[in-house]
Amino acid sequence: MATKVLQLNHVREGMKVAKSIYGPHGEILLAAGVSLNSFYIKRLEEMEVAAIYIEDEATEGIVINDVISEKTRIEAIKLTKECMNNIKLQSSVDVAKVNQVITDIVDELLSNNNIIVQVLEIRALNDHTFSHSVNVAVLSVITGIALGFDYKKLKDLALGALFHDIGKTLMPESILFKTEPLTQKEEEIWKKHPLLGFDILRKLPTINLTNAHIALEHHERYDGKGFPRGLSGNVISELARVVTVCNQYDKMTTYQIGQPRMKPFQAIEVLIGNSSKFFDADIVRAFLGIIAIFPIGSKVTLNIGVKGIVIEAYKNYPTRPKVRVLTDKNGEKIFPPYDIDLTDMPEICIIKVEEEG
Repeated sequence: MATKVLQLNHVREGMKVAKSIYGPHGEILLAAGVSLNSFYIKRLEEMEVAAIYIEDEATEGIVINDVISEKTRIEAIKLTKECMNNIKLQSSVDVAKVNQVITDIVDELLSNNNIIVQVLEIRALNDHTFSHSVNVAVLSVITGIALGFDYKKLKDLALGALFHDIGKTLMPESILFKTEPLTQKEEEIWKKHPLLGFDILRKLPTINLTNAHIALEHHERYDGKGFPRGLSGNVISELARVVTVCNQYDKMTTYQIGQPRMKPFQAIEVLIGNSSKFFDADIVRAFLGIIAIFPIGSKVTLNIGVKGIVIEAYKNYPTRPKVRVLTDKNGEKIFPPYDIDLTDMPEICIIKVEEEG
């Protein structure tokens, strides 16, 4: 499947959806292969979908795979929604179902010996809490694998990451969905969600304090200037330090209406720049090894003046992908295009990533 990402305002009728688009609760809004028409585009706008993958002849034959199956991701999103709604209604949580989804996520990720994250998850933005939680869980487990965590530790990490924001279920919606800056009083209320989450999780059967401390500490900072307790360094639980990095990365690289997402290399610069300040530097280092700095489909300019699209990314060489060259130095289209593997050509490098669309 040949794909590239386009912001919705650049999408036109007749283009084909290359990757399925999901609603806020895991439901498929549009399946891969559907041809877009005015009705579909208008509906996506109403659902606040900011960008989509479309089929593109320039990347013909290139496949972008998610790190977990579509089935597992959908089930995880549905479960997260169900659990958070049950908490809000003071109802019970199906712990057996939670354990099954956590096991599926961990087992699928462990079965992939060469994981590198390069799929931008396309989701509706009018209620993306559940998708965000699943994304943070997936990123956290992959980071945990890179850090050498054992199976039990990975499952603890996955569970805590999936419910790191569960305290927000008890937050006023007027604060959670406010688009303007919070007032000082509102911010004080918002900062209570880690404590609320800890209190919720520690009371649930079979969920241990390790899981609960991830929710409690995911807004602590390595330099001690975070909240709610101002913990610093290794006093913050290791699993919470992992989730802090993954949580911030997903927030920075997620589309929001009126606020363009950061590209992966920009978000990575923020993580590196704040290592040992906001984040544990060792965990940031491990995280960098699992992320494609220039994901497949990125439109780039090389230092030799030509432009192209990234068609393959390498785990051990994140800044040296394979690029399909599409235009010459004068901006004229090349036919047929040709591929350059930057791992074989150290004198050539990427100097610019073009805007999506």
